[in-house]
Amino acid sequence: MAAIKKSAAVVTVLLHAACAFSRQPASGPGDLDSAQVKQAISILRENSLSGTGIDDTTVERATLAGLLELLEPGAEVKQQGKAETKPSPFRSELLEGNTGYIRLGALGSENIAQLDAALQDFASKKVDGIVLDLRATPENQDYDLAAQAASRFVPPGTKLFSLVKAGGTEARAFNSSSAPLFSGILILVADGETAGAAEALAAALRGKADAMLVGAPTSGRAVEFTEVPLGGGKVLRYAASEVRVEKEPALYPDGLVPDLEVEQDEETRQAVLDGSLDKGVAGFVFETERPHMNEAALVAGTNPEIEEDTEEAPAPATIDRPLQRAVDLVTAMRIFRKRG
Repeated sequence: MAAIKKSAAVVTVLLHAACAFSRQPASGPGDLDSAQVKQAISILRENSLSGTGIDDTTVERATLAGLLELLEPGAEVKQQGKAETKPSPFRSELLEGNTGYIRLGALGSENIAQLDAALQDFASKKVDGIVLDLRATPENQDYDLAAQAASRFVPPGTKLFSLVKAGGTEARAFNSSSAPLFSGILILVADGETAGAAEALAAALRGKADAMLVGAPTSGRAVEFTEVPLGGGKVLRYAASEVRVEKEPALYPDGLVPDLEVEQDEETRQAVLDGSLDKGVAGFVFETERPHMNEAALVAGTNPEIEEDTEEAPAPATIDRPLQRAVDLVTAMRIFRKRG
């Protein structure tokens, strides 16, 4: 471990020089050719205070560490075993202004069936604007399910997205397979935890259903991973193909950039996601208006504004700013379309 820590200088050189093909500044270690890289490593190992005593294994570990960092989020060495996924239920409700809200939750056949039921219910109530929340959708690689969910919003036969291998070879295309259940205003809410199939769904809906995205940039992990056992309970996991949507920017490795970026701290995000399951989302979207002087108060000889100030201040409400902005956007687009 001490030897690895001493190799910090070597890591820096290897990290940039061994992967000069990646995102590099205009000048620096990434400009070195093979001979210069070898010379720099040799000098550091033999003469630098931090480099003496570094063996070949340490250099190789430093090279791997640099590669993994440069390829993030597309490569990692992890412990063998399947990661546990917490259940994430589906939820839908009708908000003020005849706006539908859908929290997709886990991307699975049961939740897609509930999605169908919610969209059919909204259709019966003449809902013309929907917010689809993908923040509570756990990461998975089931792109067939992502395509199924997207099919609810685009015409049948539409090419939604493809899995593309290194070199640009298309491994598989995913098309819409059913008639859409909704064709109105569609706003998506996503953040840095939106990954994998959920990220592909968001990209497909923005590219093929004219959906707008609110929140934070997505994770950039809309890829198909391959796992290779390394022995000793370790596994090398790397991105072997990536999701691409025609005429849309690449998702990997930087993710989707929102049309309207709205910041939200992790504590508030978790409080909203947890609380809305039991209480619904309306209380996290619509702020309570402060009491004002009115005719009834004048007749009664009271002043609600003064009484509000003298009462013990209530705890500030937890507001879901990304969702609030998404609902505002539905309203604005509805007005714009009517005027158009």
